[in-house]
Amino acid sequence: MLGNRARPGGPDLTIMYKGRTVLQEVVGRPGCVLLCGSPSLATEAAEPQHVAFPSPTELPDQKQLHYTEKLLQHVAPGLQLELQGPWLWALCQGKCKVYWEVGGPLGSASPSTPAGLLPRDCNTPIFDLGAFFQELGEFCVCQR
Repeated sequence: MLGNRARPGGPDLTIMYKGRTVLQEVVGRPGCVLLCGSPSLATEAAEPQHVAFPSPTELPDQKQLHYTEKLLQHVAPGLQLELQGPWLWALCQGKCKVYWEVGGPLGSASPSTPAGLLPRDCNTPIFDLGAFFQELGEFCVCQR
């Protein structure tokens, strides 16, 4: 889940396993690459920031732990997320299949959109922040 505050720099990143927050990080650049394992400290300023998926070892459900670890083994070389203008773009570079959806309110079991398969090695727009902020503004002045 990515959020964008009204400040310079990149978005806030939240990673959840089974609805439980396991990582919250402020991304200092407009883009980030989600990696399995420790990110390299030597990244150039023009490159997306590297963010490591947290270890799932604290998941209480051993079956979920097994499947999450197996999935993370196939994430390399990563999932790239980048803000370009008002759009959030995604690029799947690993072997695993990545699905995305616009979630509903936190705690809700139903998403706002159906899950979509993210194509490999193809930049894909997944969220329009411009439309979101317009709707948020309309909501704040009771127009929605």
